[in-house]
Amino acid sequence: MTTYGAVGDGKTDNTKTLQAALTAASNAGGGTVVVPKGTFLSGPLVLGSSTALELSAGAELQMLPKASYPSVTPLITANNAHDIALIGSGTIDGQGQDWWDAFAADSTVTRPQEVSLSNSTRVLISGLRFQNSPEEHIWVKGDTNVTITGITISTLAVSGKSPPKNTDGVDMSATGSFFCDNNIADGDDNIALSGSNIYLGYSTFGVGHGLSIGSITTKGTSSLTVDHITFNGTTSGVRLKSGRDRGGLVQNLSYSNLTMTNVQNPVFITSYYPDLPTDPTTDTAQAVTATTPYWKNITIKNLTATGSTNGGIIWGLPESKVSGLTFDNVKISAKTGMEIFHATGVSFIDGSQVTPASGAAVTVYDATVTGTTTTAY
Repeated sequence: MTTYGAVGDGKTDNTKTLQAALTAASNAGGGTVVVPKGTFLSGPLVLGSSTALELSAGAELQMLPKASYPSVTPLITANNAHDIALIGSGTIDGQGQDWWDAFAADSTVTRPQEVSLSNSTRVLISGLRFQNSPEEHIWVKGDTNVTITGITISTLAVSGKSPPKNTDGVDMSATGSFFCDNNIADGDDNIALSGSNIYLGYSTFGVGHGLSIGSITTKGTSSLTVDHITFNGTTSGVRLKSGRDRGGLVQNLSYSNLTMTNVQNPVFITSYYPDLPTDPTTDTAQAVTATTPYWKNITIKNLTATGSTNGGIIWGLPESKVSGLTFDNVKISAKTGMEIFHATGVSFIDGSQVTPASGAAVTVYDATVTGTTTTAY
């Protein structure tokens, strides 16, 4: 890459030289652009088909500071591309603090992501560290055959400064995806999923909102397998969220071998996003529409949660109940119990139990629950 004149001094704007190298690789039928050790500033870059951007050990690709960033276009984009990769052991840094400060002062401020890959096929993101994105770190939208492995995302609040907001780790809408051996801590959803045929395993989630589906589920999500995930200090563990104005069909989800420590909501399923009603008896059934959310056929197996605030919140709609939810060998220890409202076919098997420090273990309203003792709301 330095043959095109890039300078890793942390001061020089390398947008033109980086883009020239990427374009040359794509025009040649494919190739890898290697970023060597150093700090390389850049504005928006476009990744073409059959092209890899590799960050070597000690290499840091930084977004230009907010004052000189030319737009709200993400740092790295690809659209309708194929066989693309972001690889290596270096770091992509969004220099997000000035953006977060601006957003804290004015919530209408728009901000760029670090990576946005859309409508592309055979996508690989591997080995890199992502941090301090102005908004979401990685967007994968409408892609096919996506692999994300061995990455770290670390963006946390700094004492006395504006906290990061909407800095999701990975927002992924894909057909056929493999997400494994990743470590994510950020200021919002650790990962937000949609699509079909998704495998997510052997990863660690720290500070953030959890492993999410939603809130917009209009395109649906199905055939999700989640296995061997460790949560530590996340707001939620299994998090499914939607609302009457943004829902769709989410079904055939399997979660297994989950360990949660100090997770506020180990299981959080809501059709009332963003705000739950204060009383489940006050909301009446409404007409089913094209955006009514549905949650169906969900299995949560071998989950151990300790230090939780509550045992879980399961809250469907009176016109669209959570359906077919199985807790299999689930052990949750929390300050308060689990609430299950507007649900049918919920079963606790293989010794599953919620153990609260006080109050009822499982409180129900308009819900059919078997395999555990319940208390009516």
